[in-house]
Amino acid sequence: MEILGNIEYRKLQVTGGSTFIVSLPKKWIKSNNLSSGDVVGVECLASGEVQITPHEVKQIRRSVSIDLSKYPKSALYDYLIGAYVSGADVINVSMKEGIPIQQKRIVRRFLRDTRGMEISEDEDKKISIISLLNPNELPLQTSLNRMYLLVTSLVEDTLGVLSGDDRDTISDYEDRERQIDARRLLIDRQVAMALHSPQIERGLGIDRYQAMEHAVMAHYLERMGDHAQTFASLVADEQNNIEFEENQMPMAAIPIWLSSLRAIIRNTYSKDISVLIKAKQDLAKATIDLEQHENDLMSSRARATSVLSEFRISEIVRRLCGYSIDLTETLINMLIAGKTEASDK
Repeated sequence: MEILGNIEYRKLQVTGGSTFIVSLPKKWIKSNNLSSGDVVGVECLASGEVQITPHEVKQIRRSVSIDLSKYPKSALYDYLIGAYVSGADVINVSMKEGIPIQQKRIVRRFLRDTRGMEISEDEDKKISIISLLNPNELPLQTSLNRMYLLVTSLVEDTLGVLSGDDRDTISDYEDRERQIDARRLLIDRQVAMALHSPQIERGLGIDRYQAMEHAVMAHYLERMGDHAQTFASLVADEQNNIEFEENQMPMAAIPIWLSSLRAIIRNTYSKDISVLIKAKQDLAKATIDLEQHENDLMSSRARATSVLSEFRISEIVRRLCGYSIDLTETLINMLIAGKTEASDK
């Protein structure tokens, strides 16, 4: 046996004249409570490697401890999000002198902004947070679809307000944006757990490359959510300063963006790349038209307040188109990757 780094190289042996066998590490056998006669799973990966897993996979709980006396208390939220996204099942927050009320508020904010996390122990000096959500229960595509619906509905409702609908229709824009962020964080968490566990990877029904691309798509949708929230906030605060012309830029580009993004999401797993190419081309043309419109606004002599609001909306729509183009390119990459075949040189 030869050891290089973390890899043990073992010799193949032949038994019965035609069956190849290789011995398994004794440490791995013991850690998985295996013995002679037990069944293990053997999976041939696309990379040409073979993956061996126990028939009954041992449940492993990942935990992290955060001692507030050793870290800046102002960064607690970032620590919690980092632990959540990395796939921690248990997060323990402690402080010998007692956890200040401000930090407990941050814990409650963390619970609001994530999915499936609950407090199991709440004491003066320690708070324990556990995960109640099975990462396999919610397919990644379901979360992406939900993010898409939240983004597009917020933009459509904001357009409705500009057309005369009640402003209360978009009064919850901040809450909608938080929901989009929560879905993105959940996808990041599921992807991280899939990278750690072949069992979770199989449960989600995707390979590691697809998992990473789903995380990338979620980030693009989150950025769209940020701009949709900015659009709603601008209209809610400055509706009277916005001159709404449905058939002129920048408003005329919004239906193009909505139609293209709808086609992109519907074709997430289809083999029809031509649909994605057309959506990308339509978005690219809209982006060019918006850039030209912004250049025209810069030389306009119209009322400054009106021009500023229109310029900001044009920039928002242009960025929505840009992130949708990025999303399209990611999907095209996934579809092409699915068509590649491995072969010997």
